[in-house]
Amino acid sequence: MEDITSALLLGHSSTSDIDHLAKTLILAAEANIARIDSQMRDLLRLRDRERGIIAVLKQVIAPIRKLPAELLVEIFRVVAAQAGKLSKPTFTSHALSSVLALSQVCAHWRQLACTTPQLWNYQVFLNFRKAPSDVYLATTKTFFERSAPLPIPILWKGETPKASPLIQVMLDSAPRWESLVFAESDISQLYRLPMDALKSLISLDLRHQAHISDLSPPKVFLGAHSLRTVRLTVRNMGPFHMPWSQLVELSLHVFNGEPAQEFLDILAQCTNIASVEFNGIVTWNQPPDMVPTPVVQLAQLTNLRLCFHSDDGFISPFIARLALPSLTKLSIYAGYETCWSPADITAFLRRSPNIEDLDISYSLMTSEDLSSLLLNSPSLVALHLSSCFNSDAAFESTLEYLTFSATALAHPAPRLQRLTISESMEDIDEEKLQHMISSRWWTDAQLAALPVAPPVARWEKLEICIHFDVLVGQQREYSRSLLAKVAQLQGQGLDVVID
Repeated sequence: MEDITSALLLGHSSTSDIDHLAKTLILAAEANIARIDSQMRDLLRLRDRERGIIAVLKQVIAPIRKLPAELLVEIFRVVAAQAGKLSKPTFTSHALSSVLALSQVCAHWRQLACTTPQLWNYQVFLNFRKAPSDVYLATTKTFFERSAPLPIPILWKGETPKASPLIQVMLDSAPRWESLVFAESDISQLYRLPMDALKSLISLDLRHQAHISDLSPPKVFLGAHSLRTVRLTVRNMGPFHMPWSQLVELSLHVFNGEPAQEFLDILAQCTNIASVEFNGIVTWNQPPDMVPTPVVQLAQLTNLRLCFHSDDGFISPFIARLALPSLTKLSIYAGYETCWSPADITAFLRRSPNIEDLDISYSLMTSEDLSSLLLNSPSLVALHLSSCFNSDAAFESTLEYLTFSATALAHPAPRLQRLTISESMEDIDEEKLQHMISSRWWTDAQLAALPVAPPVARWEKLEICIHFDVLVGQQREYSRSLLAKVAQLQGQGLDVVID
């Protein structure tokens, strides 16, 4: 820069000449810079083009490009499944977000993701609470299109404006509904569906419907020939139109309670049922006339749970009308003043000889009731009794029934291994309790030394919780001898808790 300045000053004495020459040189230098910049831009574009070619060629020879499409789809599904663990799989889940992210990696991945229905058949939960935007409506339609033709789980929850365009979008997909949870919504929305609309439906869950008897329940479920599982949670029971004979699992919870006969009438139609839960059964005020009533035989029923709505009344007529030869698990929750009939218990257990797990709560039973129960339970493995003894004598009788004696003519519940008792009472006979536990326990060495295996199973687990009346609020203190015996049995390997 100093050389240029000296040359200008030495060669030109006039200031105006110097200014003119400097300006000329400036213009020439600026033109030079512009030409160089243009050349640099061309070179940068050329460099970027070459980099792009390299990236494309690397992608072409990348190992993942050589994977079969089926394997790549499986990788996508694994990624989506892992993300789905962060939340329930719904229309807005992490799993679906992962699929969307994968579809943005490259054109090939996008084409593969968008044309693989298995990546889009997540549970649909749409927002009906506000009018949908055009984008939301278009996205919903796209979701249904991409998941076709696979079955899809539907969660229909909350108040639904009848004018919402989402309703028709949802109903149009009905032939692909695999499961439907319809909660706290207007059931009349389903009136639009034709009888053959639910051809893919396997599971139905209707929850908290208003007085359904005030409505005309949709008959569309009668055409759901694949329906196997139904769960109804309602305030009042109405004329449900269900294909009862094809159901395998049924749960019916009526908040306000319904007469036991209503439940029995439904159960009699479930000829292929395997699992039943009834909640809200109102007991009979007096024993019904049993003579003209045939016994309902359900050959495939293995699990039965009955929850009675009344604190008193007769409940044994319910089981007196059932023959369940395959039943393995029975749970009964009743009122404290409900009445049993030993004869009905005996007859029912003889018609249902394979019960392995029996749970009875809040039903005061007499010594005779308990005797009938234990003497007619040849397959019983687990017994749970909670607040079931109408007196201290009934509890002590149960201890005696379960005390093994080699000289006894009969051995109640010979396969019993797990026993849970929770009860409130003032006094207990600790000696009888200790004797009952010890009589059905042998160590491995003791069993091996016996010339013949005992006719009863040895204990596997015992939980005995006997506390004072809840109004007293005092913790029971057991004797040192009982606690020492329990500690000894625990040391020998028996899982036993006395509380």
